[in-house]
Amino acid sequence: MRRYAKPAAVVTALGALSLAAFGSGAAADAADRTTGSGAPSRVTAESVSWNHGTTQVNKRIIERYTSEYLPGRNPALASEFVSPDIVVHSGGQTWQGRDTYLGIVAANLKAFPDLRWTVQDMRAEGDTVAVRYTMTGTHEGPFAGVEATGKAIRSESMAFYRLSHGKIVEERAQLDMLGILRQMGALPTT
Repeated sequence: MRRYAKPAAVVTALGALSLAAFGSGAAADAADRTTGSGAPSRVTAESVSWNHGTTQVNKRIIERYTSEYLPGRNPALASEFVSPDIVVHSGGQTWQGRDTYLGIVAANLKAFPDLRWTVQDMRAEGDTVAVRYTMTGTHEGPFAGVEATGKAIRSESMAFYRLSHGKIVEERAQLDMLGILRQMGALPTT
């Protein structure tokens, strides 16, 4: 498992989705499959190679997003990575548009000015990149209806990013909201 040690600010919207395991040999496995009739599938070496290339490009984009954009907190750089029409699914809600996304980022940074996001694992398949990360910060502003407590939080969370033409067009995020609220003292720990 590859680990990324560069910390970055969390800008993912808060949400719900579980991480799926992507096998490292998925493209090769697909090329060997047959249809229900016993005939070979239409997956060719060329299409597997193209899919693998797109997957690797998308993974590199998300690697740059997490290492360059997130730690820099530079909204201008967001246009390089985030589509103007991004759709974010999180916590049973959906938001749309880069300006809305940047508003969520700003609110998160106001609540946790020292927010850090460390990538633990990253997997890619086709147009989607899954990221498992650890988030740390100090609760210094309003968050989820809770005023600043000054308490440190640590959360393991995940997000799926779907890309098109080199930009993030959709994010599905899962944040350990229960754990964060407990660490802030907003909910009992037992």
